[in-house]
Amino acid sequence: MSELAVNGGKKTVTLDTSDQWKRPVEKQKEAVCGLIEEGFISGSGKGLPKKFEDEFRDFIGCKYVLSTSHGHLALASAFFAAGLGAGDEFITPCIGYLGSYAGALHMGARPVFCEPDPETLLADPEDIEKRITDKTRIISPIHWNGRVCNMDVLLDICEKRNIILVEDAAHAHGSSWKGKKIGSFGHIACFSLQGICPGGKPVTSGEGGIVATNDTELYERALVYCHLHRSGALDELTNPVYKELDAQLLGWKWRLHPLEAALGRISLRNLPDRIEKFSSIRDELFDKIADVPGIKPALNYPESEGAELYGGFAFVYDRDELSGLEPELFAEALKAEGVPIMHHAFRQPEHLRSIFTKELPGLWGRGHAGPANIPLPRYYKGDYPVSEYMHENTLRMAGWIEPAEGLIDQVAEAFHRVAENCRTLQPA
Repeated sequence: MSELAVNGGKKTVTLDTSDQWKRPVEKQKEAVCGLIEEGFISGSGKGLPKKFEDEFRDFIGCKYVLSTSHGHLALASAFFAAGLGAGDEFITPCIGYLGSYAGALHMGARPVFCEPDPETLLADPEDIEKRITDKTRIISPIHWNGRVCNMDVLLDICEKRNIILVEDAAHAHGSSWKGKKIGSFGHIACFSLQGICPGGKPVTSGEGGIVATNDTELYERALVYCHLHRSGALDELTNPVYKELDAQLLGWKWRLHPLEAALGRISLRNLPDRIEKFSSIRDELFDKIADVPGIKPALNYPESEGAELYGGFAFVYDRDELSGLEPELFAEALKAEGVPIMHHAFRQPEHLRSIFTKELPGLWGRGHAGPANIPLPRYYKGDYPVSEYMHENTLRMAGWIEPAEGLIDQVAEAFHRVAENCRTLQPA
C-alpha cells in the first residue's frame, strides 16, 4: 500500500464530497412570493399553514398535527400536554440535546438521564426502566439521525407504569416502526423543521416544529399552550374546561410562520425520493466497508426503517481491532484521505453540562435554586459510564442523497487503506 496521506502520501478521495442533490429553489421562490403577493404573512389554522399541517398529518397517518415555531417548542407543548409540572421527573437520553428537554426543565421538572444501548446508540429501554420512580411522568426518547428507538418496549413500559411517551422525532420524518410512521401510533411525537436541504432536518422550513398525536386531549392541551389567536381554535376545542378560554388561549404564540410553511410543504413533497436515494447510498457504502475492522455502523432495529438524512451515519469504534489506535487519530487519517468524517458522533453527555455539575449563582434569579425554583440534580463524571465511553468511541459522517459518480468507491477505499495501515499511525 502507498503511504497514507496523513503521513505525506497522496489522498484517496479526489472527487467532490459535497452532496450533488439540488433543492428546488424556483419552486421555493414561487411559494414564498405567492404568499407575499397575497399579503398572508401572519396567522395559523387557515390557508397555507393549515394545508401544510393537513399534508404532514396525512403523510404520517396520525389524527392531529400542530405546527410550531421551533422543534424544541413543539416538545415544550407536548410536555405541557402530558401534564408535566414542577417537581416531576422525566427520563431523557444522556446522549441527548438540551433543546430536547429545555421545555420540561423550565417547567421545573427534573431530568433523569438514561444510558444508550452500545450497539444502537439509542436510549436503552432496560436502563430506562431501572430509573423510573413514583415521580416519573414522562419518558422522552430521541430517534437519533432518524434511527428509531425500540417502540414496542418503550410503549409497553409506559402502559405498565402509566407514563406518557413524548418522542423527540426531530430527525425522524418518514422513519417507521413495523411499517407505521413515527408520530402515527405513539402518545405524542415532535418534529423539527430547522435548516435547509441537504443537511437540515428531513423536512425543512428554515425554522419550525410539528406536534403529532392521535390523542384529542393531548392535542387540545398542546394547542391551548402555544397557539394564541389561532384561527378556529375555540371551535376545535371539545374539553369544556379549555372552551372557557378566549382566543388568546394560554398566551404563548409559538406558531409556524406562513412563509416557513410554504417551504415546508415543498420539502415534504420530495422527502420520499430523498429517503430512497439516501438509503440506497448508505447501504452501498456499508456493504463496501463491512469487512473493515474496528468500524461498525450504529445498529438499526430490524423492525424499523429510516434514513439518516440529518446527522448522517454514526459508527461505533473498536480500538482493539485496530491495534489500539485512538479514534481521533483514525478520524484524522480518514480526513487526510479526503473523507468528510469527524470524531464524536454526539456532543458531550448531558450530565456533564455546567448546569448539572456546578453552582452558578444568580443564573435562575436571586434566591432561585433552579428553573421554577426547583433545584437541579447534580451529576459527576463517571455517573454515566456508557454514555461517556460511547461519546469517546464513535465517529460520524453526513452521507449523501446524490454523491458524485465514483465517490462511494473512493470513500470505501480510504476506509480500507487507513485500517490496513493503522499501525503507522501510532504516536512514537
